[in-house]
Amino acid sequence: MLSVTLVCGGECVQVEPQPPTPNGRVEVVAVDILGEPLRNLTVDLIQVGSGKSFTSEFRDGVANRIPYGQYTARISAPGFRSVERVLRLAQPEVSLRTQLSVSVECGSAYAGVYGSIQPAPGDRELWVKVVPVLGSGGGEVRVSRTGAFQLAGLDDGDYLLLVLDGKTIIHTGNAPTNRVVNIDLRQR
Repeated sequence: MLSVTLVCGGECVQVEPQPPTPNGRVEVVAVDILGEPLRNLTVDLIQVGSGKSFTSEFRDGVANRIPYGQYTARISAPGFRSVERVLRLAQPEVSLRTQLSVSVECGSAYAGVYGSIQPAPGDRELWVKVVPVLGSGGGEVRVSRTGAFQLAGLDDGDYLLLVLDGKTIIHTGNAPTNRVVNIDLRQR
């Protein structure tokens, strides 16, 4: 009779099962230009990479069991233009607030912020950056040597206006769309 013994050296390593991917709660609130919450929202939440849709998880703008990850959120309501936002869920709860614009087009399709800065910057590299008070988006533009600036393609609404000298903020103010904004940097 032949007997075989196998001796293995090494360390015993206990393998723990991997915990499931954590889930979080996503709340989406859309408001009109006056800041009033909109009803009958449709939230299409698409997972980046897999393309999986979590639209069916939403009830009244809230979904409770969304896996952590990065998503594209498409938000729409009847009578309003839809918007797309990037959403990163990496905590138990994330809220997204955005402003929707009325879909009826009157004149130009988009609004803008424009004006001038005095004294004219000359060779200084000044920039105007606008950030919407509600929602996300905005833009930035370099100020011309004469002090003029124009940002077009914005949604209607109120914006926080920042004047930057390189990376340094040198002026802040409110900038409603489609009104001339004149900034005097001598009055600080």
